[in-house]
Amino acid sequence: MPNLPRAKILPHLHRKLPRFPAEAEMQSVAERGRRRIRALLAAGALFVTLFAGYPLMNRIGRHETVNSAATVTACDKLAAHPSDTQKLTIGVNQEQMDVAAAKTACIQALTAHPHDGRTLYQLSRTYIGDRDFQAGLTYLRESAESGYAQGQFSLAMFFIQGPERVAKECEGGQLLVKAARQRHFYAKIYLGRYWLDGMFKDCGLPVTDTELTQMISAAGELTASPEEQHDLTELEARWEKR
Repeated sequence: MPNLPRAKILPHLHRKLPRFPAEAEMQSVAERGRRRIRALLAAGALFVTLFAGYPLMNRIGRHETVNSAATVTACDKLAAHPSDTQKLTIGVNQEQMDVAAAKTACIQALTAHPHDGRTLYQLSRTYIGDRDFQAGLTYLRESAESGYAQGQFSLAMFFIQGPERVAKECEGGQLLVKAARQRHFYAKIYLGRYWLDGMFKDCGLPVTDTELTQMISAAGELTASPEEQHDLTELEARWEKR
């Protein structure tokens, strides 16, 4: 038998053995995967919040002017939300929005009025529509911080119905109270519903049954459609039975 090179007789001995990741490295990879999943869930929840997550939020609401001196901008026409009680135009649903044109218009409007809560909220919708969730959430937070009711309401719903809802429910409740104290129909409706469901029982929200009764009564002045009247009537019936 000829003398063959050892590499041909036992080739597997000359191959580099596969490297198996250490346990710590495997845990790191798993954690990165979990973080990515949480980020995707959060992004999806934010998209749902600003666009079509709640059947109620896609209904056409009333045209109510917050400031009679406010000027209707192209941003208002292209990016206002139909269920924003304080919007200046009729509003557009997700399917109707021209995202590119709306974003350009809202950036221009924000340049003219850098701290306007309505414009900040509408700009956030355009970024979410363009799947830039991080920028969208940033502008949504700024809108809420400015005191704009729809920004507060949308951020509250993101906290309450998003992937970290258990940790954020009380923060969402605080925002709902702020929005409900303004002329915002669905902030009053959802605050009442969640209050009755016991969601905020351990949150220490700065609101009482008496004030909530007044909020629900005030919501009657803001109804603008049969659907909104139905939602209000349903809540009033539950409130009476509490």
